[in-house]
Amino acid sequence: MRKAVVLAVIGLAGTLASPAFAADNFSGFRLAMNLNSDQLEGDFAIQGLGVQPVNAQRFGYGLSAGWGLNRYFAIEGGLHLGSEYSTDARLYVPQLPDVPNNANATPPDTINDSPFFKIRNNMKSVDVSAVGSIWIGDKFSFFGRLGGVYWKAETSFSTGDPDDGIKFVDEIDDTGFAPMGGIGVQTVLDHALLRAEYQYIDYGDLTSGSYFGQFDNTGSAVSFSIVWTIR
Repeated sequence: MRKAVVLAVIGLAGTLASPAFAADNFSGFRLAMNLNSDQLEGDFAIQGLGVQPVNAQRFGYGLSAGWGLNRYFAIEGGLHLGSEYSTDARLYVPQLPDVPNNANATPPDTINDSPFFKIRNNMKSVDVSAVGSIWIGDKFSFFGRLGGVYWKAETSFSTGDPDDGIKFVDEIDDTGFAPMGGIGVQTVLDHALLRAEYQYIDYGDLTSGSYFGQFDNTGSAVSFSIVWTIR
């Protein structure tokens, strides 16, 4: 998936990059669009059925706007959307048979698997961050990002035998705020900023219901974006 995002961004850069600003002119209002390969990791738990680690990817995209004070510092905020995260799982529950009333009897270890589960996470977020850049010459720089994310997550699961069809069971949703950070490189390409960036978000508990939820979640993204300054 991440290779596909890279190829898409290369094509997008060649098509959309336009003479918006010169290499020495970074101040003012800015607009950006981005394509991401997002990853979500956490623990999905159902009361009485155990815990299933979740490690899923999705295709993400977004728009952002901000204000550049100069070539070294900017404030940016964005909207981030994407496809669903989807994980297939089986939660295992140990089942011990009745033990005869016999001192020499040892209960065997038998584990019966639960039905098949499909776990889905649908996430949307908005973020605000400060961006600082260290330039090497006029065309290339490293940059870092630090800020926060307001997110909305919907976790749903369905269950059943894959051969007999999957039936919907339940869903819950929640909102929250999480810290975010990022590091990347950017270059002036055809009078626009082309960026490649790695981002990390500590979501914590995404959703928590009366008998199931998704806990201790972190998110990461490999992001490619194009930034224009409007004067």
